[in-house]
Amino acid sequence: MYRFMSYIQNYVEIKITGEKPQKFINICLRRRLAVWRLTRVSEHEFTLFLLAGDFKKNVRSAARKSHVKVKILKKKGLIYTLRRYRARKTLLILSVLLAALFCMMSSMVWSIRIEGGDAADRLRTQLLMQEFGVKRGSLLSNINTKALAEQLLLHQKNLSWVGVQKRGMTLSVQLEEGTFYEEKTGESIAAGEPCNIAVSKDCLLYKVTVEQGTQVVSTGDTALAGQIVVSGEGKHAKADVLGCVWYRTEVEVRSETELLRPTGKTQTLHSLLLFGLKIDAPSWKWLPWNWGKEDFASYDSIYSENYAGTDGSLPFGTATLIKRETKWETVSLTEEEAKIKARTEAESALDAAIPDDAQILRTSASFVERDGKTYYTASAEVLEPVGICVAP
Repeated sequence: MYRFMSYIQNYVEIKITGEKPQKFINICLRRRLAVWRLTRVSEHEFTLFLLAGDFKKNVRSAARKSHVKVKILKKKGLIYTLRRYRARKTLLILSVLLAALFCMMSSMVWSIRIEGGDAADRLRTQLLMQEFGVKRGSLLSNINTKALAEQLLLHQKNLSWVGVQKRGMTLSVQLEEGTFYEEKTGESIAAGEPCNIAVSKDCLLYKVTVEQGTQVVSTGDTALAGQIVVSGEGKHAKADVLGCVWYRTEVEVRSETELLRPTGKTQTLHSLLLFGLKIDAPSWKWLPWNWGKEDFASYDSIYSENYAGTDGSLPFGTATLIKRETKWETVSLTEEEAKIKARTEAESALDAAIPDDAQILRTSASFVERDGKTYYTASAEVLEPVGICVAP
């Protein structure tokens, strides 16, 4: 610490020569000057260190009184170092810029590590963070970890907990999955406010369990979407309503179909990644790496990022975008292929329409002829919760 302070204040190494060099040293000590590393070279010669300020104010008079000669051997300290490089302005400016760059780099996010959850949760979290402006190169001081965790949890209902921590220049995000059950409500109604129970879709009432309120539509009757089945009578109605709902899809059997197929032509584009910035390679046609490239009207792409470091923790790297040209083509199908395609599309649409919590009671499917065309029809009768809260 003392050496550092001496460097900041600047100091000199001097050599004193004379008949009585001890007298010079005694004068310096009486004047309470900082003297260190006093070395005896011979009987009439000593070397020592003094602060630059003390040397300028006291050494000349002390040397005159003690009849010694003083010679400066070395000048050390911050001021002397800067003076040495004063003529080299380019080097000085470069040093200042490097110091500023180092300070800026140490205050940025170098890497973001997302752990926990499944692959879809981690990808969704990464996209949300980019939407919130949190990415590589963001200033650490601008990131409120508590607020960011709350926003990520708010936008991902399947997560039970999100933790965000700053670990050096790495932003660590931890995800915890959970299962939640929410009451289905048609409107935003508080628990204590009056409401009725209606059905969300056309159905046949299968079972109505009333906890609070009065059932106004009998079990086994048909109810239309939005129709009230349990009246709260001025109170907050509570009931579990199960209904039989019918779903039906129909797809025409076509002998031709449109397929998006690759043509075999590809393009590879490279970019430089630096602290969250993406710098694309110039796309001028006259550059060697752009010779022969053409713009694709339709294509699919594969994008990848590779950051430096053993685990990608450094804030710079490269990005690669591979484009594969595609074109729509009309393909003829055999009768069997056309039927398989129609059946697959109809069953997929039917499966997407049925809620996950529904119980399938029965299904039916068949090919039908109508107006000279063939259709594949699939239907299902399911049992599902249909009750929703509505304002009176």
